[in-house]
Amino acid sequence: MVFLFGNKDYYDLLGYINMKCPGCKKQRIFAVKQERKKLTVYFIPTFQFSSRQILVCEYCREVLQVDDELKPKIAENMISQKKLDSLIKRGEVDHLIGIGPKRKSRRVSKITCPSCGSKIDKTVKYCPECGNKNEH
Repeated sequence: MVFLFGNKDYYDLLGYINMKCPGCKKQRIFAVKQERKKLTVYFIPTFQFSSRQILVCEYCREVLQVDDELKPKIAENMISQKKLDSLIKRGEVDHLIGIGPKRKSRRVSKITCPSCGSKIDKTVKYCPECGNKNEH
């Protein structure tokens, strides 16, 4: 008689949380999942032998196990798939992960070319109008 047995992992999505990822070192959205391992006999799941809560970085796929004492805090700060979809639709995900609008670059100061009188950037070496060397 041949017994075919093994185990299979099942994942239940609980929600999402915002935190700093130890893998990519940035503020990221993590999926909060319940991982359950079940023993299978003849490819039929028979009983669960392991269960744990994990966080998965949606960017780099880093997986972190949640300690029992942190589960209430995770549950308190978790958002649903519906709420995340709403934030994405409104363009507020960058706000959620702490990315603000990009700062504008500093304005380059302008000077007057002594040869032709046109306004040129102070950083250029030669005037684009007359080709005279810019000596600032």
